[in-house]
Amino acid sequence: MSAARRLRAAGAVAAIVAYQCAAHHAASTPGAHGLGLALVIVPLLLIALNAAARSNARVWLLPLWACACAALWFGRAPLTAHFGWGLWLEHAGFNLALAWMFGRTLAAGREPLCTQFAAMVHGKLEARVVRYTRRVTLAWTMFFVATALVSTLLFAFASIVTWSTFANYLALPLVGLMFVVEYACRRIALPDMEQSSPLDAIRAYTRSMQMRRSGAQ
Repeated sequence: MSAARRLRAAGAVAAIVAYQCAAHHAASTPGAHGLGLALVIVPLLLIALNAAARSNARVWLLPLWACACAALWFGRAPLTAHFGWGLWLEHAGFNLALAWMFGRTLAAGREPLCTQFAAMVHGKLEARVVRYTRRVTLAWTMFFVATALVSTLLFAFASIVTWSTFANYLALPLVGLMFVVEYACRRIALPDMEQSSPLDAIRAYTRSMQMRRSGAQ
């Protein structure tokens, strides 16, 4: 990985950590609800602004975006009081989206997502590897569903601070633990297979997407 890519990756990790620390601060600190609302809305507004600016319909999408910003500003008082709902929807929705991304590839006639990643790294796969990667895809699907479920239950029945501790401080380390457990299981199930790291799959996936974009141009 080049120095520029390492720097971008480090910057992305730092941004995620800073966002989660700020979100927990907003959830656990009286009087910081305005920060919590900003953490929910500002990223969505920036994404919408970027999409509107790139669209061929920007002539009417940009004024519509400005009107939405004005409406949010005038309605900020009730939104601020319930900013936690936005943080929960963001967290649970993100995990359900990941569960869908993995789970939909388990349908009949489709190639499981982890099988695709393994093929990008190792090329043609043996039948036993295909079976294993299908199980891993199912495990990741269940993991993200479980994360969304725990997040929802804590938000509904525990304090906002307890929910925030799970969502902002425990969820990502659990993803890391999942990678460690999967690696250990792979060493046992496929001891003679060349071992690879998650970074290998990410690099292969990035190269694949770059080739697809180049071919489409």
